[in-house]
Amino acid sequence: MKSFIKFVESFSDTEMSVANKTSRTSGAIGAKALVPRAVRQHASTSSDHHILDFGAGRDAAHTASLKKDGYHVTAHEFGSNQKEGVHDPHALNKKYHTVYASNVLNTQSSHEMLGKTLDQIHKATHKGGQFIGNFPMSPRKASDINADHVHAELQKRFDTVKIIGGTKQAPVFHATNPK
Repeated sequence: MKSFIKFVESFSDTEMSVANKTSRTSGAIGAKALVPRAVRQHASTSSDHHILDFGAGRDAAHTASLKKDGYHVTAHEFGSNQKEGVHDPHALNKKYHTVYASNVLNTQSSHEMLGKTLDQIHKATHKGGQFIGNFPMSPRKASDINADHVHAELQKRFDTVKIIGGTKQAPVFHATNPK
């Protein structure tokens, strides 16, 4: 049996630990959550439409819910939250038509970490593809990162960035056509 190869990140152990501690398996997950609802509205169940759950969490609950509904989803996670049989350690070596991040952008503990995360998301998105992600009010791990900053950082990486849900302070973003 092949052993699980952990994805080697460009993040510090502290950055990964802060983000990993926010993983959850209950509450607004699956069909109840804003981001997976948006994925269902904007993505296809076609077998050639590949989706990445970026920052899927320890149990990849959104991935499981979308797969149950017929979507072709790959789960990516980092640090101690990675689990063999749940997460693909090679997920970021592939391209996806839709990349989504639910409760991920708010867990970035610095501008640098947010930039690295958005660079990974950008790189994983097919030309002409899309990113869907939220920026909830809680928990926010960097007090100097707000929704306007996240919007501006997305605009550096995607041709079009729209707010498709949530609130002005806690939006759900839809970004298309990576630059």
